[in-house]
Amino acid sequence: MGDFMILKLAELEEAEVRQAAGVFVEGFYDSLRVIAADAGKLARALEHALVKEQFFVALEEGRVLGIFGYSVGQKRPFRFDLAVLRRELGWLRGTLFYHLVRHELEKPLNLTKHQCYFEAVATAKEARGRGVASQLNNELVTRLGYADYFLEVVDTNVNAIRLYEKLGYVEFRRKPQRWFRKQAGFNARIYMRWMPVKDNLGG
Repeated sequence: MGDFMILKLAELEEAEVRQAAGVFVEGFYDSLRVIAADAGKLARALEHALVKEQFFVALEEGRVLGIFGYSVGQKRPFRFDLAVLRRELGWLRGTLFYHLVRHELEKPLNLTKHQCYFEAVATAKEARGRGVASQLNNELVTRLGYADYFLEVVDTNVNAIRLYEKLGYVEFRRKPQRWFRKQAGFNARIYMRWMPVKDNLGG
């Protein structure tokens, strides 16, 4: 496992925030490419939407190796601006993307004050296999100190599922993807839960 700096996105420079957007696009490209095939264009379109206080990153010598977004209460890690999306993606694609993501983000998570939902988890391709996601997960659990953690992963992401299982997450729900499975690149969303013991939280 590597020894990376774990920082909030809010602590980084603009160039590093841009890298973080690129890592997100790289990690979710199979789903995002239906909007635009150009990864650089997607990163420019989404950079503004990252809520910097709701993201942590793994940083090594100025390179962003991984990102972890989280939601608590009503705070989500994304906030989209329709005008920016239209400018970067074009009027039609930008409008379509905005309404799709707004619908998703407006769904209530129904979290209690003791619960935290991890999302937008991604590791840069060149850093995979180095324990980046594991270290981010463990660091966030220690820093945030919630009693109950949730995350979502698609069924085709077998490597991520195995990783989360090793970290102690257990599947508790599976939601089939009803429409456009081929375009989305997965058949179902898997929801996993981890309730760390007190010692893991330093208490």
